[in-house]
Amino acid sequence: MCSRGSSTSGSNGTSGSNGTRSTGRREQRRWQEQPQVALAAAAAPYMILDMSTALITGCSSGFGILIARTLASHGHHVYASMRQMDGRNAGAAQDQRDWARTHTVALETLELDVSSDESVKRAVDRILADGKSIDVVVNNAAISSFGPLEAYTSEQMLDLLSVNVVGPMRVNNAVLPTMRRQHSGLIIWITSTLGRVLPSIGGLYPATKWAAEGFAESLHYQLRPFGIDVVILEPGSFPTPATWKGVDPVRSAIVSEYAAALPPSDAAPVEPAPDYTPPDPQEVADAVKGLVDMPAGQRPLRLVVGPVFTEGVADYNATYLQVRTNLERSLQRPDQAITWTPDAQARTS
Repeated sequence: MCSRGSSTSGSNGTSGSNGTRSTGRREQRRWQEQPQVALAAAAAPYMILDMSTALITGCSSGFGILIARTLASHGHHVYASMRQMDGRNAGAAQDQRDWARTHTVALETLELDVSSDESVKRAVDRILADGKSIDVVVNNAAISSFGPLEAYTSEQMLDLLSVNVVGPMRVNNAVLPTMRRQHSGLIIWITSTLGRVLPSIGGLYPATKWAAEGFAESLHYQLRPFGIDVVILEPGSFPTPATWKGVDPVRSAIVSEYAAALPPSDAAPVEPAPDYTPPDPQEVADAVKGLVDMPAGQRPLRLVVGPVFTEGVADYNATYLQVRTNLERSLQRPDQAITWTPDAQARTS
């Protein structure tokens, strides 16, 4: 995505390739170094649309199935995507189609592998060929993992990052030209409270969610001038298939060494109270629907969902936003002047 600054530089008539490139870099740095520029643009009026077409990734199980069915049940045209629809997920795809026919809703299944640029492009092209706009994208597809970081190969790490971090960006990049042209849209990144607070000793999966949070937050601010909302939805712990499925590290000997190094623990497992009820994954689907129904421009940056492993996270997010605001304000003071960038040096030369 081009920033407003780089778009301006492309149309200001600067002659020569070096001059155009230099101007583009200056405008890009100006946009990055002066966040109030983006924030001022974000204050522009928003068009409130009746969002009707939603693309959801990772709809073979868990949150994805529930999100697809919830939105379809409330009148949205849903493209429930998943990979390997002719293979291991053939049954899941057929279940979605059967459910849609039974309930007479506009829910279509769509082959989409978020780790493949070609697969993502084919899926988005299919939606556009149907004559649909793309109003909502829910980046839900992800892979879990269990084990010490050292026990994973570089290839395993890259594979997980390709799905959990780069995967949503592949989908976003495919739909953003359409959303920017229509000057509206909603992109939801489903991350995790693990992407904000690390329990115990952490791991590869939480690390990818931290990375996803950074991508999503950056998009939140970069896309606001285009009338596009980006929301990070942070579920706590829920009983979904992802809880039991994940990528195990291939270096099993290292896993054993880490296990042997852990200090013994006498702590007993936490037993549920007599009236305990497990959290319902439908809460996440309902939260997505609530975001879709919310007026454009009024959606939050982050939304925490669920009763387990969420305590204090919303407060943490609120404190973070205040720290961010204060830091941006501090950069307007003379004692916080940044004089070592090329633009600053050019002004003083």
